[in-house]
Amino acid sequence: MTRFTEQKNNGALSRYLSPLAVWALAFGCSVGWGSFVMPGTTFLPEAGPWGSAVGLLIGAGVMMVFGVNYYSLMTRYPDSGGAYSYTRKVLGGDHGFLCAWMLILTYIAVIWANSTALSMIVRYIAGDVLCFGFSYQVAGYTVYFGEVLLSVVLLLVTCFICTLWKRIAAWTQIICALLMVVGVILSFVAVVSHRGGLEKLTPAFAQKSGPATQIFAIVILAPWAFIGFESISHSAEEFKFKPKKSMPIMIAALITGAMCYITLTLCAGLAVPDGFADWGEYIASLGNLKGLQGLPTFYAAREAMGDFGLVTMGIAAFCGIVTGLVGNYIALSRLIYKLSSDEMLPRRLSKLSRRGVPYVALLCVAGVSCVIPIFGRTAIGWIVDVTTIGATIVYSYTSISALITGKRERRASIMVWGIIGTLFAVMFAVFYLLPSIWEYSKLASESYLILIIWSLLGMVTFRFLIQRDRSRRLGKSEIVWVLLLVLILLVSIVWIRQSTVNEASKIADDVRVVHDMQAVKAGLSKDSEIVRGADNYITERIYEFGETVRHNTFVLATLILCSIAVIFSIFSIIKKREQQIESERLLAEQNSRAKSAFLSNMSHDLRTPMNAIIGYTELARREKDAPGQIRDYLEKIDYSGQHMLSLINDILDMSRIESGKMELMTEPADLSGILDEVKAVFAVQMNEKSIEFTVDYSDVRNKAVVCDKKCLKRILFNLVSNSYKFTPSGGRVAVLLRQTGGKDDVSDYELKVADTGIGMRPEFAEHVFDAFERERSRTVEGIQGSGLGMAITKRLVELAGGTISVDTEQGKGTCFTVCVSFPNADEKEIAEERADAPENETTNFAGKRLLLVEDNPINVEIALALLGAEGFEVDTAENGKVAVDIVASDPDAYDAILMDIQMPVMNGYDASRAIRVMGDKYEKIPIIALSANSFESDRRNALEAGMNAYVSKPYNPKELMATLEKLMN
Repeated sequence: MTRFTEQKNNGALSRYLSPLAVWALAFGCSVGWGSFVMPGTTFLPEAGPWGSAVGLLIGAGVMMVFGVNYYSLMTRYPDSGGAYSYTRKVLGGDHGFLCAWMLILTYIAVIWANSTALSMIVRYIAGDVLCFGFSYQVAGYTVYFGEVLLSVVLLLVTCFICTLWKRIAAWTQIICALLMVVGVILSFVAVVSHRGGLEKLTPAFAQKSGPATQIFAIVILAPWAFIGFESISHSAEEFKFKPKKSMPIMIAALITGAMCYITLTLCAGLAVPDGFADWGEYIASLGNLKGLQGLPTFYAAREAMGDFGLVTMGIAAFCGIVTGLVGNYIALSRLIYKLSSDEMLPRRLSKLSRRGVPYVALLCVAGVSCVIPIFGRTAIGWIVDVTTIGATIVYSYTSISALITGKRERRASIMVWGIIGTLFAVMFAVFYLLPSIWEYSKLASESYLILIIWSLLGMVTFRFLIQRDRSRRLGKSEIVWVLLLVLILLVSIVWIRQSTVNEASKIADDVRVVHDMQAVKAGLSKDSEIVRGADNYITERIYEFGETVRHNTFVLATLILCSIAVIFSIFSIIKKREQQIESERLLAEQNSRAKSAFLSNMSHDLRTPMNAIIGYTELARREKDAPGQIRDYLEKIDYSGQHMLSLINDILDMSRIESGKMELMTEPADLSGILDEVKAVFAVQMNEKSIEFTVDYSDVRNKAVVCDKKCLKRILFNLVSNSYKFTPSGGRVAVLLRQTGGKDDVSDYELKVADTGIGMRPEFAEHVFDAFERERSRTVEGIQGSGLGMAITKRLVELAGGTISVDTEQGKGTCFTVCVSFPNADEKEIAEERADAPENETTNFAGKRLLLVEDNPINVEIALALLGAEGFEVDTAENGKVAVDIVASDPDAYDAILMDIQMPVMNGYDASRAIRVMGDKYEKIPIIALSANSFESDRRNALEAGMNAYVSKPYNPKELMATLEKLMN
């Protein structure tokens, strides 16, 4: 195996980058083809040789501030993804996506620029050697098939190296970076020697503004000039050393990059062909020069060293292009890999080869990039210019993330560097995004349009992502999209301004040409004072027009920003209010769950002793020899116990209603039978209190309806009971049910329960249906009640789809009116059920054998006494496991099983399931649940577990016997 053999991938990126390789990545990504072309096209025209040198040094220093912030975050999050990962972890997924979106555009634009730079350089050096095949023009640049072919081949070859052999890719980067440095230094030394020293670099600055202004014009180009030095952060997971060593590497890369930019700029400044007075005159004429003279850096090297110099500079430039391609391929593929791993992009993009290379991401980048060369160098240049703004946004996020990290860790030094970096990033953003603040910072109008389109695509992509976001990591930070909207608006304003001024300048040039032609036709010379004056006037008017547009767009941008700030402030208030409401809702739900759990436990804990109280009272009342006074005491104990049980039931019912857990169980019912039952229940009590009690349903035509009989009975019982309590002796209570109409097999009914009782005060009548409300007066002081009866009644009426109202007058009485509708039922079916109902007769349970499964000794004693008195033979089991073992021995031993629910070892549910799966005979044994829990969910759980019926404790002996009789027969 060779030294470049890769390790087998274990599903993650492997460590293979040495410090030298990391330096080569940082240096190669930040300094590529631009260092050989920009000296003549940008640096010298803007600031001259020494202004450019100083500006580039300061720019490198500014980048070092960002480097410190990268270093702080890299040591804490040493994985792939770079600024995206830091932003996502510190600020959230929304900010992370926006940062990544700008990073993708930045890195892929640099790849496109480097891939087409070689053919452009060849055009300067070798002329038309690549100008073969078909050709066409895009934005004034002629595109040839040969040049497109060269760019595509270069893209594919470098992608091939990065995909198959990452160690060879690293060594390619190292070798090319070193060759580039050596070639630049060698060329610089030769040029300086050939020109007799640096004293020839005159003038020191460009003849357009003050030195400080010129230097600043170069400084604000720093994000464009040095973007890529931070690309190593995307490969931190692949370092063979600790990330703490990365800071010196970034500093070295920035110093080396600044050295290349400066030395090549000085070389271009020294390259003054014959016929030109100085570099200023030469650079001003570049647009009109052909061949090698149009590329000052290459011309200087050839003039100093001949063909060897041209080859040296050519190799250095080629190595710069290769390092830019390989470095950005690696950085972008690792970013895409991380985005895919975080489910920001399709998962298949995170696939790794057996050598640990994200090959799918690399192939996607290469596939997209191979299409770009057909658009020509000019259009690609517009895209590359956008990287300045993209880099500014990325550096902003990195600095803010470092600032927040330092604040969280209480590290003042990290906070300080984060603040400084944020201020620098804001400075860059102001000069590039606010319209016409700085004339030197403007980009081509097409570049701004491309940024607008890219931002809109980002919004569309984010919408797609958030729609598929099952883990809800996205959509939590509205300010991200406010910032993106602000970016789009500001860039749109700048684009409109740039386009307008450019178009006006073109019109002015056309007018000037036409004017000169007309002047010549009129016999005037182009150099005459009249013609020059007219041309100057046109130029001044165009300048004034540009200034007016600049001023107006600035005002417009300010107004828009203020409007967005106000809207965002309002939105923030609304959002905070919604969050508070949501927090309160969640708290209420938690309290509701806690209350339900509490009531469920209290239901069991309260009913267990109540079972003992009521059960022992019933047993004591059955003793024939008990003295009369004792019997009187027992009657009062039983009454108090039943009252306590009704209070417990009221509280639990109210809880079920409020939590929405109470459901209607509709079935065919006879209204007349229900009313007769109510009359029978209350007749004795009314008679004892000398109250005239009447029940009238003579006006009801459709007595057979579909309703919840228990619910309707509860409504009637509550209303009649309330009238009974508050009506003195000699009074009257009347129940009237009448049919008021109906349609489509649904009948409308009106139920009135009126009394001649004490009535209510008007202020209390308004709250009679509120929970726990009771009138406070001497008249009602001795009347017991929980204050829940009317509240429960109202909820039950509403649950049935009806309404309830009250008409009362203090001292005259009260009338409750319920309006409700019921579907009609088949009267014949109800009549048949009534005919099939068994007659009330005493059942003889002698010889019947039961298994009582109960862990509470008191409950066992009570049950044995009650059941034994009815003739049952009863065996006991202290838990479900014992019961299963007993029943398993003989399926015919017991006629029924009484099963408690909450027991140690095995509960009643599991015991019932275990019995049911034993065989066919075991499925037929009646199992009755006896539980101190009384919730409907407990009843459903019991039936789902295989039990046949459910009786809540404290159980009514008559109800229990009726249930046993029904199941055993």
